[in-house]
Amino acid sequence: MANINVVVIEGNLVKAAELSRWSDGTPYIRFTIANNEFYKDSSEKYNSIPSFIDCQCKGPYAESMSKHLLKGRRISVFGRLKQQRWTDENGLKHSAIVVKVSEISLLPNGNNSNQNAGSTSFSEQSNQTNYAAENQNMYSEATEFYDSSMFDNTDPIPF
Repeated sequence: MANINVVVIEGNLVKAAELSRWSDGTPYIRFTIANNEFYKDSSEKYNSIPSFIDCQCKGPYAESMSKHLLKGRRISVFGRLKQQRWTDENGLKHSAIVVKVSEISLLPNGNNSNQNAGSTSFSEQSNQTNYAAENQNMYSEATEFYDSSMFDNTDPIPF
């Protein structure tokens, strides 16, 4: 029986994704998502505590997505957790948990919840239309390169 290892995270990019290549030429990106936990304090004021989640994605999909992943961009990612372990030059052992991303969704930026709920201005409609076109464009590019073999299958997501 396989172990379940699935994660979905939504947040904003802390900085633009870094596109690099391994020695064999495989492209990969690294990026960090800021995800906020909201709570009310004793004075009923809302506060937030950010968590910074490191993410990695590899292959042609990562390369095509890299140009869309700019600082502040709101995204959601789907993937699995992976523990990385290494020993530094001083012999000290380290480890980190990262999200190995298999899917990225671009989300509309901004929060218009304080505006009139029933009305949408022309500029907001334009932004939503542009967002839809950008997503369609991005998915067309990404699916052209998508190949399930680019993810290691030693610990597949069980569905």
